[in-house]
Amino acid sequence: MNFKNITIALFALFFLAACSKNEVKREMDEYLSAYLNDNKEVIAFGKAHINTILEKADYASVDMLNVVLGSEIEKYEAFIDAKGPIYYAAHGPLNHDGSPEKVVLFVQVKNKEELKKHLQSQMSFDLNEANGFEYTSSGDMALGFKQHLAIIVLQGNNPDEVQSLTDAFKRAEGKLSTGKVAELIESGSGDIQMGVSLANLYGTASGDLKDAPKAQQQELEKMLEDGYVKSSVRFENGKAIIEMKNLFSKELESKMFLAGNDNAPILKELGAGTPRMGLSINMDVKKMEDLANELSPNAINKGLGNQYLLVKLATGARDLHELWDGKVGFLMFGEPDASGAFTPEINAFLGVKEKGRVGLSKFEEYGGASLMPGVPEFTLEDNGVSILSKPAAEGNKLTLPKGAENFGKSGINFFLNLEGLNPDDVAEMFDKEELKIILKVAKFVSFEYDNSGGKLVITAKDGQENVLKQALDEAVKELSGQMGNNKFAF
Repeated sequence: MNFKNITIALFALFFLAACSKNEVKREMDEYLSAYLNDNKEVIAFGKAHINTILEKADYASVDMLNVVLGSEIEKYEAFIDAKGPIYYAAHGPLNHDGSPEKVVLFVQVKNKEELKKHLQSQMSFDLNEANGFEYTSSGDMALGFKQHLAIIVLQGNNPDEVQSLTDAFKRAEGKLSTGKVAELIESGSGDIQMGVSLANLYGTASGDLKDAPKAQQQELEKMLEDGYVKSSVRFENGKAIIEMKNLFSKELESKMFLAGNDNAPILKELGAGTPRMGLSINMDVKKMEDLANELSPNAINKGLGNQYLLVKLATGARDLHELWDGKVGFLMFGEPDASGAFTPEINAFLGVKEKGRVGLSKFEEYGGASLMPGVPEFTLEDNGVSILSKPAAEGNKLTLPKGAENFGKSGINFFLNLEGLNPDDVAEMFDKEELKIILKVAKFVSFEYDNSGGKLVITAKDGQENVLKQALDEAVKELSGQMGNNKFAF
């Protein structure tokens, strides 16, 4: 063999070795990054540290869960990275219940042969081969795997699972994403992380969002391009924290309408006492209307209904910003009795402009709230409408509870003090039975949001124990009660 042939052979060998090395070392975040590259269908993506979440919940302290989950995680660890994060990509459009049309999961395979053995012998799945991968399916789930990567596609009524998996592998093995997508994947922190693509969310939507003229739709698409909302969820001792950060284009940033004020002027309109729940809004109504109608033509008229159209007709106003100045404040007061129930008292304020004030004056002149059952008595002031069950008498003042110090300062603020309340009553008040476990654990909830992002904080009753552990304990108590107080043990 001459020197030239030896050189070519060695080069080929090194090339193949390098390719093999890259295949082995491609991390799950790189598979996700490649999958997202120029993918217009994915509306949300990120990762979830499932094993960390389970450990924070201290599932091992619950005998039945430890027997089931502990043994399964140990078993899975032999063939997949069961203790690493699960990467995901959610496809649009969203269904009526808010769920994505399809979810794709990426899992690292540690031992392909052991995975095959588990699927066939332990789970009784039939395995097939197609396009360089092996696969199986069950119901809405299709699983495909190669030497180092398993992809799970969750999709109802999947017409062609082989094609779905083929497309997923092809994308995942392609070029990596750049720009904000790459930054979001690399910079994320928390137990659960998510990036939401505004452009893809709009691009996969239907209905009113696509009723605008073609030229307007193109302008909107350009404005939403490269726009994301970055979110993270952290479960800590005594708290669960969800943080959101807006990563918008300069054009979209200029259209944001929340108008926070560090002086919290709404507070002076809301009477006295220590409230149990509060909601405040500060916004530029004109900018809100412009953006809402740009996203969906005639959105405000449709959203507020016929009553709003009648108000506009009666006042001569053409738009909402001629009636409302963007300020809203709402406080609920009340101390629970021994059962945790209480009779709420309400203080509220709605800022109005001149045309709104004129309309309300006429309404008040012809009988006011007595003409409309269910509308509480209100006082019309120079700058708005006030409802005060607990007015600020001399020497009294409004005292915000601990955790609500920023109330009234952001574009949107909300808080709820749950101490002493009956969780069943609160769940019924919000018409959310699924909130009951959270309500049993939490003592305070606060939320704030402005144009740059926001934060939701759930403060637990026990500040020394992880909030997930507290939630799991309550769930076990609930289920044990339903099962006749049988303990979770074998």
